[in-house]
Amino acid sequence: MKILTVCGMGSGSSLILKMNVDSILEDEGISADVEAIDLGSVGGYKADLIISTQELESKLEDYDIKKIFVNNVVDKSAIKEKLMNAIK
Repeated sequence: MKILTVCGMGSGSSLILKMNVDSILEDEGISADVEAIDLGSVGGYKADLIISTQELESKLEDYDIKKIFVNNVVDKSAIKEKLMNAIK
């Protein structure tokens, strides 16, 4: 499974999301390739899931990839709930 965590510049909230997603997946025993990228690079990747912030939802709507959006990149329990529902 390929998961992209996306933010505007690819070096802020996407990195925090990546760390949390990696931790959640490890705890759940799920193997996935998680990569933090910037918004402009999304089109160059093939992925199974995009995780980003609510603010970027409208900018990511044209991509035909399953997406989840979070309000708080450090709220691990909220991220876990949405992530587990998305990958079931």
